[in-house]
Amino acid sequence: MQNPMVTQSLISVLIAALVVFRFAQHELKERVVKANTLWIRPVILLAITVWLIVLTLSVDPSGTPEMIVALIAGIVLGAVTGLLIVANTSFRPADVPNAVRVQGSRITFAIWIGAFAIRFIARFVVPHGADPRTQLPLNAGTVALVAAAFIVIALAFYRAIGRYRNPPGGY
Repeated sequence: MQNPMVTQSLISVLIAALVVFRFAQHELKERVVKANTLWIRPVILLAITVWLIVLTLSVDPSGTPEMIVALIAGIVLGAVTGLLIVANTSFRPADVPNAVRVQGSRITFAIWIGAFAIRFIARFVVPHGADPRTQLPLNAGTVALVAAAFIVIALAFYRAIGRYRNPPGGY
């Protein structure tokens, strides 16, 4: 029988997976990113990360060391993921104020899929990774990875918006 708290945490990971998959799909198309909507994803993902931390601490306080390791690993891998995404993304001026045109590539799509695959690999690498109590710390680390990546990406997009704010020839 599955623990309801583990089910809730899996729902959180599925939400993160949906966010990543939708964003990864957008990587293949040029799109306009506006400054006023830039921080929506990072804030939502940070809120889910905090919720998973609280959930993990309340359901299985003995899993705190594993959660801390998963969070640190997730944040580091998320920062690297974000940097790799930004390095493989092209930017150009948008036709609207406070925005930038961005386009990823198949490389950025593959980076997203690879980053998310790490979570499922962890299930087999981490001792007792299939144990429901281990799922909560792993899920917290996974969502922290996605949140950190989106924060790095949002910062880079914000800088690009500033850089292309007044393109030659105007809007």
